[in-house]
Amino acid sequence: MFRNVLFHICGLGLILAGWFICVINVGLDRGATPFKFFSAPNVIGLAVILIGAYFPEIATKLFSKKED
Repeated sequence: MFRNVLFHICGLGLILAGWFICVINVGLDRGATPFKFFSAPNVIGLAVILIGAYFPEIATKLFSKKED
């Protein structure tokens, strides 16, 4: 039970980190450079969001103990 909650908290942390990279950093840097929709921070942020979304399920399957 505790492991499952820990995996979900880690996934939420990854989602928030990806959101920070994708939205906040790009928004702060918008006036300095010409805006590109598919810039490196956007792609990295979206990848981290997707990893965070699927992390709890994959980690639960890989690291959970088999219950017989």
